[in-house]
Amino acid sequence: MRKLSSIVLFVMLLMASPSCKKETAQLSTVSAANESDLSIKKLRRKTQTGDLVGRQQQITIATGDYTYPTSQALLWLPAGYNGIKSIRKKYPLIIALDGVGEQGTDIKALLHSGTIAYHISKGWDPVSKNPADGKDYSFIVFTPQCPVSWGWSAPQIKTMLASLKKTYRIDVSRVYLTGFSAGGWGLWSCMTDDVSLCQQFAAIGPVSSAAADHPDKITNVAKFNIACWNICGTADSFYGNAVNYTNIINGANPKIPAILTSLKGVGHSAWNQAYDTSWRVNKKNFFEWALQYRR
Repeated sequence: MRKLSSIVLFVMLLMASPSCKKETAQLSTVSAANESDLSIKKLRRKTQTGDLVGRQQQITIATGDYTYPTSQALLWLPAGYNGIKSIRKKYPLIIALDGVGEQGTDIKALLHSGTIAYHISKGWDPVSKNPADGKDYSFIVFTPQCPVSWGWSAPQIKTMLASLKKTYRIDVSRVYLTGFSAGGWGLWSCMTDDVSLCQQFAAIGPVSSAAADHPDKITNVAKFNIACWNICGTADSFYGNAVNYTNIINGANPKIPAILTSLKGVGHSAWNQAYDTSWRVNKKNFFEWALQYRR
């Protein structure tokens, strides 16, 4: 009986051996993977993708903020984008910072009428022609939602931008930042509060922007050759700030003069014009204007 048991055990071990070797080989393949690929996979686990909301992916991304360590957001990826690193094509990025009314925990609030996310939800594919070279460019569009009123500022945007650059195929020479109302305050924070972050943007578009915390440092826009198109209604309580901030930039002798477009009689709602692709100034809409500039 013992002899029979020994024979059965030996046969079982022989049958198991090929399986063990196969598993070992698989593990060796994984351990030999490129380190950068592994770091990308790790980042993608931190950047969780969920359902489609308004034709955009709902994602959760780390913010680096102690109180609110993650932000839910909407992300638009161009048609045909599949995330494969071997494909070299890269895309310009738009970071869109919304106002107080769009903040909270209801992701659908980001689809508020007039926002970039709203236009995407209604069927617009973010593609625009660059007037400088006549070519069409497809954008990646990122709209983060702060869970509490007011919104994200420089420290959180810096963390989220770093994750986006490592996770997606972004043309780092064409990163554009826009924000309206409280999102405009967040935009100015990115210009004044962190020099290394400021220098990552090619162009900015403050719209109906709330007041900056450090307006004296808005000269960074001129210092680092960042294009600025400021859009605000003349009936907006923030209009005086729009005039003042544009003058601060241009007073610093920028290579790219800042532009102020004053919408006569318009109140705190200039984003309805600014993000409408049919609205143009000097034959360019906001997206076409931005594409002219790169780092």
